[in-house]
Amino acid sequence: MITYSSSSDSQPARWRLPTAHQELLRSTLDGGPTAWTVTPRQRAAIRQICLAPEKQSFAPEHFLVAFKLALANAANDAGILPGPERNDLLARLVSVCIEEFYRSAPSSDGARTTGGQELAVGGR
Repeated sequence: MITYSSSSDSQPARWRLPTAHQELLRSTLDGGPTAWTVTPRQRAAIRQICLAPEKQSFAPEHFLVAFKLALANAANDAGILPGPERNDLLARLVSVCIEEFYRSAPSSDGARTTGGQELAVGGR
């Protein structure tokens, strides 16, 4: 987790994904979209980000804000111009992030659920 504060103490710090995760998102959008759908490569990258131990540093709402910020920056870096198609693609990618975030979230008994399967955590 990386936080950046502004020069003014009245502004709260911004939550940011680690640089490696930001670069991973950029790499999946480089060259612009070949289709306006989520590719398997993009889903795999988002899954990797959501499974990373750094995710535990964030409250879920802070993680989502950090992901959205990194995603918007990645789209800008990839030269994807603002417009309805970009908005739709980014919304789809955010939806995938939410799916993957909760797919790997621990349940109330400490087990992790992944794709409908429970995985024991901590030697259970």
